[in-house]
Amino acid sequence: MKFFVRSSTKRCPRLGVLRCIEGKSEVEIETPVVLLHTQGGHIPHITHEVFKLVSKEPQILQIPLVSMHSFKDTMTYYNGTISEFIGSKNSLTCLTLHDPSNLTKQGHHTRDKIPIWTKRGKVLYDADMYMDVVESFKPNMYYLLSDGDTNKTSPQKRIAKAVEQTVVFNKQCLERHRKSEVLKKMFVMTPIAGGYCLKSREHCIEALFIDANEIDGFLIDGLHNNGPEVEFLPFEEIKSILEFSVDKLPPEKLCSVQGCWSPLNVIKLVQCGIDMFDTSYCHILTERSAAMTFQIDTSDENNDYEINLRHHSLAEDFTPIIDGCECLACKKYTRAYIHHLLTVQELLAPVLIMIHNIHHYLRFFRKIRQCIANDTLDEFENFIAGRYENYQRKTTSSVEDKIISENIGDNI
Repeated sequence: MKFFVRSSTKRCPRLGVLRCIEGKSEVEIETPVVLLHTQGGHIPHITHEVFKLVSKEPQILQIPLVSMHSFKDTMTYYNGTISEFIGSKNSLTCLTLHDPSNLTKQGHHTRDKIPIWTKRGKVLYDADMYMDVVESFKPNMYYLLSDGDTNKTSPQKRIAKAVEQTVVFNKQCLERHRKSEVLKKMFVMTPIAGGYCLKSREHCIEALFIDANEIDGFLIDGLHNNGPEVEFLPFEEIKSILEFSVDKLPPEKLCSVQGCWSPLNVIKLVQCGIDMFDTSYCHILTERSAAMTFQIDTSDENNDYEINLRHHSLAEDFTPIIDGCECLACKKYTRAYIHHLLTVQELLAPVLIMIHNIHHYLRFFRKIRQCIANDTLDEFENFIAGRYENYQRKTTSSVEDKIISENIGDNI
């Protein structure tokens, strides 16, 4: 697999394509692209068969090791790839370490090993153990092992340790990559550690550049500890770190981030030159019974940013989530019906919400690529920002009204 970028300018929105994929020479993936976030090899709430009703285009599945650790031993005896093992042989796969939709526990480090938190507890991975998994899983893409356990509040000692560990892991993993016939044609991405310290970021990048010719892309890591809180991370907090890191990286290399970024922040990240994201945002929305409803095209009639399908006001709303939406959930079901399913705790409810959210998010990324091609991404960003600000005002107002009514009730 190779990445070809149409613009070599740094820190700007850019179009690219992933092609020359082994065994799938006819497949091309346009960037900016979004990976389909999975848990245990499946999109949360959706089977691979159901997803075919959402999109028939080639997709890249994000495979977090933390949710696949229990299959590690089985895969050593399996001759196929991880995509074949999970029943989605036509999909591409990208192996990552942590699940971006779940908060990663901090600390618990040991020398030359990284902890992952599986359902059965903590498991420590060193470079050799991790590369054993990569060889047995045979993904199309994978991130090198790294220490990304930093955030805005991390002390300098933790940041320095993260950089030191990441550089060591990078060398050990690449040494194994060079010697392996199985890994030779895989797309390799290395994480950039350093937290919110520019000097530490620079030190990490300089150390990793020694092997830059063998690296196909970079992950801007260590900005957060994953989980739903990433949605509300102010872009201003990460902007200087992001721009500094992107400026230091070769413009011909693919650049990615992970996490549940809000649509507005996704556009801002694209403006900075980020090429690859994931759909973990769709998962956290679905978990709180929310559906994306922000307008993508001018033909869309909905003015809301998102709606909570548990809200009592939707109990008799017999319209689709979005009028005119072509997803299965909107073509066949109404807001009132999904509200009823949620009320009685039917398993079909999150399935329908996830179908809609994934469909809408894929449309959102197609629109981003279209706007880059037409040089209208600034206008689209302003449009989405307006919808988001209106949503925040309404949310704040409703919360304040609820507090006032509760206070009045207490006084009575």
